[in-house]
This record gives sequence, C-alpha cells and structure tokens, in this order.
Amino acid sequence: MKFTGIAASPGVGVGPIFRYEHEELAVRDTTVPEGAVEREIERFHAALAASHADLSSIRDRIARELSEAEAEIYEAHLMILDDPELKRAVERRIRRERRNAAWAFRTHMAGVATRLNSVEAEHLRRKSADILDVERRVLRHLLGEHRTPQTPDQACVLVAHDIAPSDVALLDRDRVVGFVTEVGSRSSHCAIVARGRGIPAVVSCRGILQQARNGAIGAVDGFLGTVELDPDEETVTFFAARRRRIEEEDRSLLTIQAEPAVTLDGHRMELGANIELPGEVDRALSVGADGVGLFRTEFFYLNRLQLPSEEEQYQAYRDVLERMNPRPVILRTMDLGGDKVASYLGAVHENNPFLGRRGIRFALEFPDVFRAQLRAIYRASVHGKARMMFPMVSNRDELRRAIELCGAARAELRRAGVPHDPDLEIGLMIETPSAVWMADVLARDASFFSIGTNDLTQYTLAMDRDNERLAHLYEPLDPAVLRSIRHTIETGHAAGHWVGVCGEMAGDPKNAILLLGMGVDELSMACFDLPRVKSAIRSVRFDAAQAMAREALEQPTADEVKRVLHRYVDTLLPSYLVAKKANPA
Repeated sequence: MKFTGIAASPGVGVGPIFRYEHEELAVRDTTVPEGAVEREIERFHAALAASHADLSSIRDRIARELSEAEAEIYEAHLMILDDPELKRAVERRIRRERRNAAWAFRTHMAGVATRLNSVEAEHLRRKSADILDVERRVLRHLLGEHRTPQTPDQACVLVAHDIAPSDVALLDRDRVVGFVTEVGSRSSHCAIVARGRGIPAVVSCRGILQQARNGAIGAVDGFLGTVELDPDEETVTFFAARRRRIEEEDRSLLTIQAEPAVTLDGHRMELGANIELPGEVDRALSVGADGVGLFRTEFFYLNRLQLPSEEEQYQAYRDVLERMNPRPVILRTMDLGGDKVASYLGAVHENNPFLGRRGIRFALEFPDVFRAQLRAIYRASVHGKARMMFPMVSNRDELRRAIELCGAARAELRRAGVPHDPDLEIGLMIETPSAVWMADVLARDASFFSIGTNDLTQYTLAMDRDNERLAHLYEPLDPAVLRSIRHTIETGHAAGHWVGVCGEMAGDPKNAILLLGMGVDELSMACFDLPRVKSAIRSVRFDAAQAMAREALEQPTADEVKRVLHRYVDTLLPSYLVAKKANPA
C-alpha cells in the first residue's frame, strides 16, 4: 500500500514499523488543602525548572551535533517556559481555585493552544505544536512519568500522528531508519531537526496510522515523499540497494569538495551556501561552497527581548566575511514579519501576515533600527567580499527608500571616519510577481538579482506554502513560476547584472540542472544539498541543459515539465540522485 506525503528529509529507509503513540497523561482535577497551596506552587515551579533543564540539554546537544541554527528551534520552547504570564496564570488558579498544579497548568495551556488553532494564520496554528510539546514535558514531571521516546532494539520505521522536535532530537539514528507523520510540513520543526540529523522523513501522510501495523515492513522515500507499507520483495530489495548506493555516493562526494561546479563542456556555475548563523561558516567551507549566497541576518532579532546592538551585528558580520574571504558573502537585510516577528519592535497581529508588513516593508517602518544594521554591514564590508540585498521588494519606491537609507548610513560613517566600502554591491530578492514584471525598472538601481523561489512560488500560485492542506499545490515547476524565473534572468542579463537563485528549488539536483539551462549564474542552497548539486552539474553538458530548459518552458503543466526533466536528466545523473524506481518490465 503506497502513501504520498511531503518529502521532509532526504534519504531512504526500510524496516519494521514501530507505531509511535504519545502516552496518555491522566490529569485529575483535585482540590488542594489550604495549607498545601504553597507547596503545590513549589511543585509547579520545580516541574518548570526540570523541563527547562531537559530542553536546555537537548538544545545544547543539537548545537553540538548540528549547529546553532537547528538549536534555535528549542529557544521557542524555553521562552514558553519562561513566560511570566504562564507562571502568574497557573499560580493564580492554584491559589484562588485551590486546584492541583497539573490540572491548572493543562487548563491554561489548552486555552493558549485553542486560541492559536482558531486564528487564520497557518504559521501561528503551527505554534500550537510547540505548546503541546512543552505541556507534555511539564506534565510528565508533575505526574512523575518522565520518559524518553521508546524504540525497538532493531532498526525501525517510526510512524506517528506527529512527533515533537524535542523527541526527534532524542531518537537513536542507528535504530530509526526513517519516520512518517500524518501531519506537518517541510518547514515544521520536526522536519528541520530530522534533516539536520540525517533521518529520512515524510510528513503529512494522512491516515497512515490506520493502516500501519507494528512489525510490518515500511519503506520511506524522503526524496520523493512516498511511503510503502508491506512492500513486495522486489521493492524491499530496490530500497536496500538504493540506500547502499546513497551511502557510497555520500563518501564519493567528499572527493569533489575542492572541485568547481563545471559542466562536461566547461560551463562554470557558482554554488553558494545558505546560512543563518556565523557558526555555519565551517560547514559551508567543508562542502566546498564558492561563497555564501544567503546570510539570513534576522536571527539577531528573534528569540530575544531587546534589540541587538550595531556592534554585536558588526562583529558577527565581520567574523563571517573574514572566514569566507576571498569568497563572496551576500548579507540579506532583516527579513522580519510574516512568521518571523520581533515583539519588542511593536509588531501587532495581522490577519494575513505574509501579505502584510514583512521584508523591506517591515525594515522601512523602523528606519533607525534598519540604519543600525546597514551601518554594521558597511563597517564589516572592509573585511571581505561583501554584498547586500533587500528582501521582499515589490516596487521601485521601496528599493529607492532602502538605497537612500544606505546613503545616510554611509554618510554617518564617513563623518565619523569609520572605514567602510562605499561601493558595496546592492541587490534585491525577486520574490513577488510585481518584482518580476518590474525587474527592468528595478535593475536601474540594483547591481544583481537573487530569485527567492520559495516565496515567488507561493505568491505566483496564490497559496500559502506552509499550509498543510495546500501542500499539493506548492509546485516550483509550475509553468507560471518557470516563466517568471526566465523573465527575471533575461531582464537581469539585459541590464548587465548577474542573477542567482537562493530558494529551495536550487538545492534539488534535477531542478538545478533546469536552472542551469535557463541561464542562472549562481545557485545558493543548504549545505547538505550543495555536494549533490555540484555532482549533478559536473555530470551534464551545458548545451544539453539548455535544450532541456527550452523544451521544459514550452510545457503547459508541471507534470509535463517533470516528464521532460526525467527524459533528459535521469540517464545522466549519478544513480543516487535519481529517485524513481526503475520499471521492472
């Protein structure tokens, strides 16, 4: 029986199924004797402290195993535990109603989760999973039932309705060869942790728990987003062989780390790494990145209670530039709003935050904060090969206002005698249809374009890419998206500018070959994907990629585009990059 979900973490795994079902935490509503109220409050605070210690340990473990970027996920959980309103509300209920701590705590958390689930914004509804994760952890301590995820002694495929990111962090990678959930998205926290830990995963497989039996064989394909229950012997053999090939090819990828991404007929493609934290530079260098194509700077503003200083930002930017030098680093200015909100900046609830104050709109609304970041970037620019780009630009007025603030920042530094590069290259991200069709106008003020295919896809197709119910509509190979990319490339080149792609589309080897053929100059992607994309580019001819792109752009549907890619590419790429099962006939 075959299920199709969302490919959340690449890889394949075959093994007996283990149904992972959350324990039922029985919380009784009991009255606390008057003389025991303060002791009950102390029990509550002890459970919070123990949960905080648990999550801090998990956070530090993930930071050591992966990076600070993945560990940031757990900061949100820690902030929930530290919320003074949570503590006040539960204490008040214990004192006034003399209810036991577990019942008072669960009642409060249930109300928070209900409010989040009732809002229209999908990213806020997803935060209810964080609430539930924290709730279970605290209740385990209050009820004396603290435990870690249980898995069999043998390798297994874990099947669950959902898995908390803190539980994913504790899974034994030698025993869990893959996992499947009924809910979730590629951007959900459990998916992010799974990718970082190298556990193949497929999410949003509706109804799979009803069919999955403990001990039956399950086959997970984290490349295609498919799961097979009780597969036949041929399929099991195919998956096992493919997994061995992947492991062999992973080892062979190390041999091309220092090699350039050059096609068989000599065309060079620049490959950059997407990073979020300075500590990720080592990983970018280890996979042979030509530079940093996207440095997400908003981590400075999130999960904290006050603004970052200009000096703090300068030191971090300088560190990255010095370590990457002479490789280029593109620093994207603050991309706040949407699902990334810094509450101390006075952000307010918006019914549709992804169509509200985000990206450059958000930055322009706080010019003093924005100018401090610009000064930090300009100061750091003398320590390496820096470039800067603005996110979510939709018209020329926004771009010009941002450039004016750059001029003001340069003037302030010049008057103060602070070294900086006054000729720092300034570009913008093409992420909206309006930016696509005004690209010729925007090119007059910008030095380069970087196409953000994640947002460009969702805005072009009018669908929320984080909405689980619409996941099947999110398709970067839709002809409307491809035509938008082609128009941007042609317009940028006509203005004498280079054009890159920094969305997830760039990290898919087949899609990368298509973008190569369309004329993109640079691709930037997650460090995990970079060696695979490099291998793909080194396996094809540029003229063949161009021919494939011409034919793909003539197709009326995404499925037809995929058939073109399959026909051209599958015979050329290394076997581990070709996800489809061969026809046994």
